[in-house]
Parts: sequence; C-alpha cells; structure tokens
Amino acid sequence: MGGIFGFVCNSERSLSDVLTGLRRLTYRGYDGVGIAFVKGGSLKVIKQVGHVDKFKPPEIASSIAIGHTRYASRGWPTYENTHPLMDCKGEIAVVLDGIVDNYEEYRASLTSRGHRFVSTTDVEIIPHMLEERTFEQVIKDLKGIYSLVAVGPGWVKAAQMGQPLILGKAQECTFISSDIPSLYGFAEEALIVPDNTVIELGSTGFRASSVESRAEVQMQSKRVKPFQPSEKAGFPHFMLKEIYEVPEALIRTMASLMEKYLRLAAMIVFGAKDLYIVGNGTSLHAGMISSYYFAESGIPVTVTSAAEFPYYALENVGTGVVIIAVSQSGETSDIIRSVKLAKQRGAVIVGVTNNVGSRLALESNVYLPVTAGPEMAVPATKTFTSTILTLLELATYAGLNSGKKGESDLRTLREEVRELSKGLSLAMPELEKSAESLVSSLNSENFYVTSSGINFPISLEGALKMKEAAGVHAEGVQTGELLHGPLVLSSKGYPIIFLKPVEEQAEELYLKAVRTARERGARVATVSFDQESSVKCVKTVKQLSPISYAVPMQMIAYKLGVMRNMPIDTPVGLVKAVIY
Repeated sequence: MGGIFGFVCNSERSLSDVLTGLRRLTYRGYDGVGIAFVKGGSLKVIKQVGHVDKFKPPEIASSIAIGHTRYASRGWPTYENTHPLMDCKGEIAVVLDGIVDNYEEYRASLTSRGHRFVSTTDVEIIPHMLEERTFEQVIKDLKGIYSLVAVGPGWVKAAQMGQPLILGKAQECTFISSDIPSLYGFAEEALIVPDNTVIELGSTGFRASSVESRAEVQMQSKRVKPFQPSEKAGFPHFMLKEIYEVPEALIRTMASLMEKYLRLAAMIVFGAKDLYIVGNGTSLHAGMISSYYFAESGIPVTVTSAAEFPYYALENVGTGVVIIAVSQSGETSDIIRSVKLAKQRGAVIVGVTNNVGSRLALESNVYLPVTAGPEMAVPATKTFTSTILTLLELATYAGLNSGKKGESDLRTLREEVRELSKGLSLAMPELEKSAESLVSSLNSENFYVTSSGINFPISLEGALKMKEAAGVHAEGVQTGELLHGPLVLSSKGYPIIFLKPVEEQAEELYLKAVRTARERGARVATVSFDQESSVKCVKTVKQLSPISYAVPMQMIAYKLGVMRNMPIDTPVGLVKAVIY
C-alpha cells in the first residue's frame, strides 16, 4: 500500500519532480520510498527505507519515472519490501497501492518454476508474472483491491482495480498519481480513472480501456486545485478526512487479513486455557466490543486495560494463556510492558496493530495487521473501526473451531461489511450535517454519552473522542447505571446523548431512561437507526452496529471541536503512541 506518482514524457525531466509528488502523498505512507526510471535504454531502480524527506537520489533526468511511498501492510518496512519490486532479470518494475489477495498461490507456482523472490510482499509476484504473460492477463488473474503501475522494456502500463488512480494531462507529459492535489504545478486537468481499467502510457499520450471488454473507457475530468501543504486533500482537518476514509478502510482491512493467519490466530485463541484482551484508550474500547463477538463464538475472554494488566491479571498468567494485544501504533508503553511480562511467564501473544513495523508486531507470536492506512490525527477514527472489524473476523474464525460459527457466517459477514461500507460512503455528508446540527443544539462543556449492550463501549469511545477533539468533559455511562446517580445532574439541563441499543431486551430500559431524563430537564439527543433520531445511523446488523454508531460519534466530537476552535488533530498533551 502507499502512494504512486510518476510521469511518461516525450522529453526528459528531473526525478526531483517525482519526489515533489511523493512528498505530497506521504499521508498515504512513509515507511519507504523508491523510483523506477529508464536511462540509456535500460530500467533502473533507486529506493530506501524511511520517509521521502530522507531520500536523496542523484541528479538524474528521464522521460519515464514512476515513484512510490510505502505504507507497510504486508511485509516489514525493509529495503527488500520497498517498492518498486522487480522481476528476475531486472527488466520489469512494479509499484502498487492496495492488496493482492491470491498472491500466495502464484508465489508458490512461480517459485516452483525457478523465479527468485527477495521480499515478503504480495506485490513481488506481479513483475514475475509479467515475465510469463501479458499485462492484461495478469490483471485478470489477480484478486484484490489495488492500483498499480508497471514499467517494462519499452512500455508503461497501469491498472485501477478499486484503489484510486489519477492521470494528469500536460503538454509534453502524462502524469499518474494516487490523488488530484499532488498534480498541482504539473498538470491543469486531472482524469479520474474508473474501476477495472487498464491504461497504456506512451510519449504521445495514453489509452484507457476496460479490463474485461478492452473497449475504450471515458474518464471524468476535473481541474487540478492548488496543493495544500497540509496534505489534507481539501479537508480542513485530518480527523475529518480520516472519518470520511472509514468506508474505504473497512474494505481494505477485510481484503488484507490473510486467511492462513486468521485461522492460525483463531486456533491459538480457541485452544487458550485463559484468554485476555489488553489495550489502552480507543484500543481498549475495541477490545470491549470484541468480547461480545467472542461470547457469540463460545469463547470466554477477559478484557482489561494494558495499564492495569500487570496489577490485575499477571499473577494468573502462565503456559496456555493467550493475550490478544491491541494497539493502533504498536508502540504504546503499557502494551509493550504487558506483552513482555506475559511472554516471560509463557503466554502466547496475538498482536492486532495498524503498524506492522512496530514493537508489538515484533513481540507477537502472530499478528494481524489492521491496515486502515496512515492516520495523522491523534484522535483515532478509521483505525478504531478497522480494529473492530479485525477482531470480529478473528472471533468469527475462532467460532469455526468452537462450532458456534460456520463458513456461511464468514461469507455473510463479508457481504454485510461491503454493504455497510457502501452505505457509509453515501451517508457521510448527511452524517456530518446532522452532527453539526446536534452540536449546535447541545453546546456545552459537559456531556453524558450512554448505551447498553454491544454499543455500550461506543458510549465510552464517543465520550473519549469528545474529550480529545473538543476538550470538553464527557462521560460514557451504561444506560442502567445512568439511573444510579449520574442522572442527578440532568435537572440542570445536562446534555445526554443516547445511543439506542440494538438488542430488543434493552429497549425498555432505553425508553425509560430517555423519558426520565427528559422529565428531569435533561437536553436529550439520540443516535440510532430510526428516522426520527437526532443522528440517523446507517442500518446494519448487530455485529457491525458499533462501526455504524462510531462514525456519527466521531463526527459529533469533530464538529464540537470545530465550534470550540480546538487543535483537533493535535490535542494539547496527547500523542499517537503514549511512550514513557
């Protein structure tokens, strides 16, 4: 995964132009950078691990240059895994943004035929496949969600198969990129490449055609807007941009989780003598939600804060105990400490992280990559929802071992994720508008957020987001507990956001609590699937309702932060990974 930027021209231009484009794409990845270019009739590749700002290539000009800035999703952030990846002869180079699902079967067959692999990424199979067959045949064989550019002897081809790809039209060049703003200063017109399209690029232009029919396709044209150094792609804050990326991140997470590692992790979890889930903050809340999933799969689990784990559970840890350690950054000190202490006592560690190059991934016996993509804002949004999905997949696979789940449940889950992703994409503008309206009506420095059942942890997460993004005091409360003390504040016009539970048996309590709060003078807002709600969520099944409910709570926290003129992306005193 990562960002793609390059050019095909009828005359030479400096590789520094590629670096300019890649710098504008670092929000898509910063684990490695590389460029493939043609010089003297031969293909050359230069690359290194780390941020593009540390990349200092020689002063070289070329008529063909394709670059990539990498986000490590499959394979560690090493030189060997950095794009471009090449074939055996060094005559074909490929850069890719996305995930290839079926790479293992092709890697095995290619290896048996003598192809030599140097990386552990899914991308490397593509240049080797291109040694044996045409670009169009390879694209038809690959399964996944991706966009890619391949450079070969005398040709440059690209494909858009579900991940964004943009062409920039200039007088002497065609530019190709992962987004429109990166083209500023290089092209005035941007063409949006539709899904399932192959592009042939040459010195005189390009041809876009359908993967299936080979018929020429039309592309939507847009003006290239001035590039904003913030790299927010037109959004005022990274947090809002990343909320809008939740639907795409869900699909990417689902595509990137490899079945063999899910089955291995599930077998470890099922065989555990005792199972603990540990995390901090947002990761802890995701772990709490997953306890409902594991319960449905017949697997008891204890969820606890990583900060509290050494005092609460460590004495009971030994051989046969399994720890599911959840951390978006994979670097938080409490998590690493808990993992190391548990390993010393013989525990097996299943890591869940958005950073495959992290200490957590290194310390884990097996880890599952969340693959939400880089998240720049400190308040976690898309990483939270993708972590929930990762844990749901793990719990469902564990249910196959317990007999509580079947293969049909996996197929149904994936279809429901696709439907929810589609629904969220369409609903985002209305969710943003509704959140802004709710915040205007409940302007306050104090809030309760309350729910029951599987969405009770979302009330905790929603309150946390309001603290982080808006700097207000917000408290997440289980709805039954709201009636045992906290409700005393409601007589003062205290704002309460009710997340309607999705469990039927919890509805009576919900209605009673809402009625009581209003009678006592509270200012009540509701979030649910119902049309009359203050904020209407995208309808989905119970298992995925925490994801659907999380998005409006993220929007509410964001809009409240905007109204209060807070430093939303970088709250004072907070960092992405708490290290001490």
